[in-house]
Amino acid sequence: MQKAQSTKKLGLDFSAISGAEWLIIIAAFMGRYLLQFYQTTIQELGYAFGMDSFEIGIGFALFTLAFAASAILMHKFRPSQLRIVEVISLILLGATMPLYMIVRGTPEAYTLMTADGFIVGLVMDSFMTMAGMASLDQSKRQVEQAAFSFWVALALIVAPFTTGYFLGIGIIKLFLIFAVMAFVAIPFVLALKGRYSLKYTERKGEGAGSVLSLFQNREFNWAIIAAIGYTIPFFSLMSFGVMYGGMIGFSPSSVFYLLALMFTGDVITRFIIRLKSPIANRYPYMVAALSFATLAAFFLYASYYAAPLYILAFLLAGVPDGIAWTLGLQIANTSFKSGQIVTATSFFSSSMMILSALMPVVGLMASMQGVGFITAFLILAIATLAFLMAELALRPASARIQPASITTSAAITSNNKV
Repeated sequence: MQKAQSTKKLGLDFSAISGAEWLIIIAAFMGRYLLQFYQTTIQELGYAFGMDSFEIGIGFALFTLAFAASAILMHKFRPSQLRIVEVISLILLGATMPLYMIVRGTPEAYTLMTADGFIVGLVMDSFMTMAGMASLDQSKRQVEQAAFSFWVALALIVAPFTTGYFLGIGIIKLFLIFAVMAFVAIPFVLALKGRYSLKYTERKGEGAGSVLSLFQNREFNWAIIAAIGYTIPFFSLMSFGVMYGGMIGFSPSSVFYLLALMFTGDVITRFIIRLKSPIANRYPYMVAALSFATLAAFFLYASYYAAPLYILAFLLAGVPDGIAWTLGLQIANTSFKSGQIVTATSFFSSSMMILSALMPVVGLMASMQGVGFITAFLILAIATLAFLMAELALRPASARIQPASITTSAAITSNNKV
């Protein structure tokens, strides 16, 4: 009996997942693949356009900050509108990715990176929100969210591995080839109607609420701090892994394989979290996420002096994403009213992109004589530690004075046991 319960939590019991959720999972896998492909190849794409480390950092920041900005538009949509938003966004993504074949120069490449960052933000925020809308029953929603998190996470491994394998074709040609996946995903989204329509949509008269109201939920604050902090080493490896790896003896292909290894750890962590779900007290997990991130950041810095630590940095950097992304998405999808889940999910997702703004600074420091990656990575490691300290300072109140938002969230989680 316990084994059956565990497989349901993980979404491995196929009969426990609705047809609508499987359609979302299949389409979202392709969308997540494209996001992962984009994030892990911007450095190679930058090389193709003759960019230096500072310019590559700008490109990564433009893409991820545009992703974050998409939350502003997502806030305007109602849950019932997400299907059409998804279709339009996928068409735009599939149409713009091949344009790298014809553009020339850094300004044009930056324009495409920014446009696609915004479009991918719409794609993934829509998918993540719809993942909690396929059913009305809270228990079934938890099972289906577990399935979404687990299966879609496999794209985290597949994307960098296949990219590393096919890198010899040329990075710009890969953008042309992989763009097809956006169009392949569209029929699965269009099929979300009739018996496969989304069920957990906004009730009549129920608004999205303000963005500020989200931060009245202490658990949401935990998730935001963890998400922003852990992305510091995470984005550093995706932005400069190839460039820095080359300095200490790692080839470009080997770095892509290390990225695949990093996301393997990510997926394994999600597996463990789902096995333990539902989790009543998520706070220790958020602290653990930032602890792993801090270790990864310091190993990244120290790898200049001991190259094997570079491998450990990749191994550790994936764990926080598995923890904070999984539990943060749970909080966003189950701790708020149905009309608010688009806003909660999109702003949580966007928070993970905010510190990409540091990447141009890192690139600039890396190109400065007497500074370089070593000093830049040390500063980033200290910044990651600061976020861990901030999370520790936001420890939960005692049960006697627990805010209503926490009590309500815990009650919702408690009722979601399957």
